[in-house]
Amino acid sequence: MNTQEYINELKIQLRKLPDDDREDAISYYFEYLAEAGPDGTEEAMEKLGTPAELAAGIRADQAMMDFEDFEGPRGEAVKTGVRAVWLAGLAAVPRTVLAVFVSVIVIIVFFAVMIALFATSVALIGGGGFSLVGSVWLIPLDWATSMFYGGTGLAAIAGGFLLFFFSVWCSKHLLHAIADVFNGIRRKRENRVYIRR
Repeated sequence: MNTQEYINELKIQLRKLPDDDREDAISYYFEYLAEAGPDGTEEAMEKLGTPAELAAGIRADQAMMDFEDFEGPRGEAVKTGVRAVWLAGLAAVPRTVLAVFVSVIVIIVFFAVMIALFATSVALIGGGGFSLVGSVWLIPLDWATSMFYGGTGLAAIAGGFLLFFFSVWCSKHLLHAIADVFNGIRRKRENRVYIRR
């Protein structure tokens, strides 16, 4: 990657910064790489990291400066501070580590929700079954109570089966959605690598 390609990628990565801040950063790093000369450009780029890593650091620094200069309502100050800390944390973590961490969190949350839905459906079906059996035993004692427990048991069993089938449907579609998101990220990364070549 030459200096111009590096700076062009940095511009793309800094597109959400205010125009003045973005132009200041671009001109500073363009001069930095130009001063390194043709022989030292590659070494200078290695020190700076990839354009994405450099941009993450610049955004984090900008957020910290915005937080330090902030003079507004207390709630907005907290929001600005949280944003600054968040961006600084993201800048400190390499993108691959961050991607793996987010992927693991998404997968854990997905399986936790699916297990909870399946467990709830099994509990409803099991509880409904016990309620039905109990209603049979209550017939000689109290007809009305027996009917109540029988109806509740049937409703619980029906709800359990509905929830079970909904869980299966959700897990199938959510797994496809998660896979599509990860495949989209992979394709985007592959396209960037191909474009850089």
